[in-house]
Amino acid sequence: MSFFTNRITRATAGLVATAAMSAAVVAPALAGVDGNSLFAAPAKELKVAAEPDGISSFTLPVIPDTQFYSRYSASQFYPKYGTNPFEVQNQWLVDNQDALNIPFVTHVGDVVDQQGVGAEWSAAAKAMQILTDGGLQYSVVPGNHDVASSGSRSSEANSGNYLANFGTSKLQAQAGSTLVGTFQNGLSSAYIFEAEGQQWMSLAIAWNASDDTFTWAQGILDQYPNTPTILTSHAILNIAQDQESPASWWWGDLLWDSVIKSNDQIIMTVNGHFHGATQRTMTNDFGNPVYQVLTDYQMAADGGNGFLTTLEFDLTNNKIDVETVSPWITFKDPAALTSSDSPTRDGRWQSFSLDLNFQDRFGFSADPGLETKADLSEKAREIVLQGWEGNDGAGERLAAGSAEDYVKVDGTVAHWRFGSIAPGVVDESTEVPDIAGGSPMYRNAPENTDNPDELGDVYVSDSNVAYYASDRGAICFDNVSRNDPAGERLAFISTEYGAPATFADLNSTTGYTLETFLQLDADWAEGDHRWGAAITRGGARQWTGIRDNADAGAGVAWLGISSLREYQFSAGDSDTGNSYTLWSGEIIQSAWHHVAIVNDPVADTAIMYVDGVPVLRNASGVGGMVAADYMPWIIGSSTWDTEMDHGWAGCVGETRVVDHALSPDEFLYNRVDLDAGGSLTIADAPEGELPAGTTVATFSGTGHPGAQVRVDVAGPTQAAAALFTASESGTATTLGRATVGEDGTWSLALDAPIADSGAHSLALVQSLGSRDGAAAAVAFSIVGAATPGGPETPTVPGGDGDPDVPSDNDGGNGNGDADGSGSGSEVDEAAAQADGSGSLATTGVNVGLAVLVAFALACLGLVLVRRSRSNLE
Repeated sequence: MSFFTNRITRATAGLVATAAMSAAVVAPALAGVDGNSLFAAPAKELKVAAEPDGISSFTLPVIPDTQFYSRYSASQFYPKYGTNPFEVQNQWLVDNQDALNIPFVTHVGDVVDQQGVGAEWSAAAKAMQILTDGGLQYSVVPGNHDVASSGSRSSEANSGNYLANFGTSKLQAQAGSTLVGTFQNGLSSAYIFEAEGQQWMSLAIAWNASDDTFTWAQGILDQYPNTPTILTSHAILNIAQDQESPASWWWGDLLWDSVIKSNDQIIMTVNGHFHGATQRTMTNDFGNPVYQVLTDYQMAADGGNGFLTTLEFDLTNNKIDVETVSPWITFKDPAALTSSDSPTRDGRWQSFSLDLNFQDRFGFSADPGLETKADLSEKAREIVLQGWEGNDGAGERLAAGSAEDYVKVDGTVAHWRFGSIAPGVVDESTEVPDIAGGSPMYRNAPENTDNPDELGDVYVSDSNVAYYASDRGAICFDNVSRNDPAGERLAFISTEYGAPATFADLNSTTGYTLETFLQLDADWAEGDHRWGAAITRGGARQWTGIRDNADAGAGVAWLGISSLREYQFSAGDSDTGNSYTLWSGEIIQSAWHHVAIVNDPVADTAIMYVDGVPVLRNASGVGGMVAADYMPWIIGSSTWDTEMDHGWAGCVGETRVVDHALSPDEFLYNRVDLDAGGSLTIADAPEGELPAGTTVATFSGTGHPGAQVRVDVAGPTQAAAALFTASESGTATTLGRATVGEDGTWSLALDAPIADSGAHSLALVQSLGSRDGAAAAVAFSIVGAATPGGPETPTVPGGDGDPDVPSDNDGGNGNGDADGSGSGSEVDEAAAQADGSGSLATTGVNVGLAVLVAFALACLGLVLVRRSRSNLE
């Protein structure tokens, strides 16, 4: 669903609230909607706009990490587009500064990716100059990529290239009188700007700022008391493993204790650095809220997909509206657009509102003379969506209903899973199954390895697992160190030499896909863990004819982590005799990622995907993956010749190797489509008015192999209304269950055959574990008791004629009448109109969730008033 408009007026609020309530009640019963929030798109929060007589508000845009825009400006963006997302963002802000009432712009750091590369600074300076030339003033701070040593506290000596481009003199030239102070030659800075007749402060604090920076910041705050302040820095609020919940960061906690909590004028902090978006509300020493917002999209397509965050300060309605928009996506090549591309985002922490009473907090409120503007957040969305003909960016990741809730593909060479292994230590007797074939993995006993590992260094976890994987298990490697006094400490599991998967021919004719779930340990450190490999295909490159002087002894292919905490994949090319390498952006510790390497001979590319998004540094014009027959596949370490080398510090989830290129919609994080290709069908469902004495005892049809089909009784009323009533109480009575066979067929006998006269409503639901597909509604009625001497009692369908004995599970082909030919009688008029057109009564089955929800919405008032009635008239 596209949320082109995400606010409603008071005049329509009641109607939408009623619809939302109805959908919330009906959908779980009809479609098994899973309410869990997942990493791509949590449920949107509805926001109600003010009366249409005007709003006093302004927009403060936030530019998240732009490092990849600067890095790939010359090599990728300009050759393809003639510009880059950084420039497009800023030009859009300039072009719409009046429409959105933008007085000021702020950038949260990581302006460039490699601080020592002059071309990146040139690209960044050019992009920021667009704001200056367009009359928009801004603040900017250095991030960890903008300084020479990210581990050092802020200092001019550590920030030469940053200061050459954004030092005090540059800030003065663009900001003029709004710049009221700088520290360390501009590493930190403060601005006073005017909006809606009030003064506001932007306080920009450098990456890893030192204690004397805090003292300077306090002095600035003391000079401008009671001035609402937005504090920006590169890293304040972290994000949890679920990629949605907020988490603490040590320096952000230090900043809170040193500056924020004791200054009531600080109303909000904004930062980037940690990949994703989240929000946290803190309470300061005065008992007032301080809103902390994280916004960082660098791991999205094109290094961020041009997303920026708009903060609308609404004095009329005493709130701050937060929106996420991308002016860039409409610039992209239409052929490169994916299902996740949309100029707007509607996730929980990407479109939301925060309450702030400016009158109570600061003694000022909206000036009636300024209440002439419309909803600026909505205006921003409307502007970026102008001319957009793509999708709405939906495609949120669903939690798996069971271990089988993933897309199976032909050509799977090996698929190692850990969920069937009991949590705990992995020893030499533990078998890691290959569910696709005969290549399980094992661990060597520690006493039989050349590394100083111990038994407890390898274990399986069923709690620390990528939550969008269907396999609820991961293998973890502890105490990994390159610097252990006894030698490099690492541990691993591997296939046996000569296992079937070791002979897999992943050549340039067919291509291949390697996919896995990876997590870096929270204590990952460059000195101890750089170049550690999670997955390796053994066999030295020099043995197989690969010309790779730098890594002659390395495995023929490996996926691991670089010294800069980037995923790296390197493989020997089966065609050219060379090797090729793919790189991601910076990876955050503790976060789970799905990583896929797709070698596509048709496109002539090898591409790394991180959480379904292609990274920027890929390869083209390469062949397949060279093979070293008999040499094992390894999880947990790389190799050098035959020796283990550079262990993986972290965890690895299920891992699959496929002998051809997969598309992202076939990756392991996808769920089985229970409503399309594998949708539920019902053969010869009873419908209409059935003769007296009829017994409905069995159902049969088709579905997704391995799924379960259940029959729920919805109640005595006609289908949709009865489902609505039953779901409101959260109860349903299941009359029978069956499992779909490998051939895609199923049949079941009802636990309690239906023979009572009157209207009957059933919901047939297909599920994989806890996840339901859309329900199919079956509605029919049985007329009153047969007169003495009447016709023999029929059983529908597939019954044996005995109304008291359930039929066999082999189904049947009767369709409602005693003779199996269908009675053609009409059902109750209200039941016949369950989908608004009478089709439910005509067919007896409706697998469309939308039809049932639509009926429930239409009949909401009637159902609530007349719930006790057994039939609608």
